[in-house]
Amino acid sequence: MLAGQGNTVYFDLDTAFSAYLAAGLVKAQHADVYLPSEGRFMDMLKDVLARMEGRSIVIFDSINSLYTMYYSYYLRNERAGGGNINHLLSVLLMLLVRQGVSLGVPVLVTSMLRFRKEGGWKQSPASRRLLQKKSATRLQVERVENEIVVQVLGHEKIPAGTLLSFEITALR
Repeated sequence: MLAGQGNTVYFDLDTAFSAYLAAGLVKAQHADVYLPSEGRFMDMLKDVLARMEGRSIVIFDSINSLYTMYYSYYLRNERAGGGNINHLLSVLLMLLVRQGVSLGVPVLVTSMLRFRKEGGWKQSPASRRLLQKKSATRLQVERVENEIVVQVLGHEKIPAGTLLSFEITALR
């Protein structure tokens, strides 16, 4: 964990956010940032589940990196590693979301997109199946010049296609 007793819990599985914090590109004064690895992730998850009450949000960034973290473990210990990783991911996210629902703490799970020559930007098949079928809210976020544009893809109260934009300002 990098920071202390914040309102936001951030699982930084791909370490990008932590790098931005260390470089001073992002300020996160009220965030507990966890940098999990294969041997430490479960203990970190237990800690977050136990101390989730009173938090503003839990961010799990990104599910693609969980596959990378556990892939070698499952190759060493299981024959069909991919299916078991999908099962593990489903259980972990279910635990986080269930605890979030009971405590009123939203859980945001991110998934990286990959660019394919044929078809453009695509979500990986495993994360697409999990997130598109189980998500209460789906958003598409992209940078357009000096703005972050968020398009609502699915939400119970906001119509699909609604666009929100936020101007990017330089950190000083």
